[in-house]
Amino acid sequence: MLADQADIERLYEWAAVLDASSYYELLGLLEIADDAAVKAAFHEFALAFHPDAHTDYDPQTAEVSRQVFQRGAEAYRVLSHPALRPRYDLALAKGQLRLGGSEVPRVANVGVGAKSLDELCRTASAKRYAGRADQLISEGDLSGAKRELMLALREDGDNPELAERLDALDLALFAMGA
Repeated sequence: MLADQADIERLYEWAAVLDASSYYELLGLLEIADDAAVKAAFHEFALAFHPDAHTDYDPQTAEVSRQVFQRGAEAYRVLSHPALRPRYDLALAKGQLRLGGSEVPRVANVGVGAKSLDELCRTASAKRYAGRADQLISEGDLSGAKRELMLALREDGDNPELAERLDALDLALFAMGA
């Protein structure tokens, strides 16, 4: 149980500096980090702080875990977004550590002009799964949509854009506590 106590102490240490940390500091990145480094850093952050990885926490510690993870997810959404990152860098230069809530999208890199899920797919079977995922998203069933996107990705093979959408959907599920 010593490791569990150490994890809890580390979690509370992070929570204590959350409001005084930039997005780069939260994810352990230099400001020159590329997209791959941002994604890798968030993956490591999620492994350490995702609430689902710590289901044995008491309710107060679970809430702290959720808050720390949500701030890291916010950092990822901003730093991985091609339009928001430069805005954040300017705000950070002026001493602003966070962007306002309405400026931060709920999922990363999915915005106006983005291709639909089935447009990202190359095979007919992947397009069918992606079409079902779109339908489930419109119905609010993000878990079902995730399943369908995973099947689409399996059918389509190496498809970085589709994989990125799956990551964004995962991020939305994390943020919702699902």
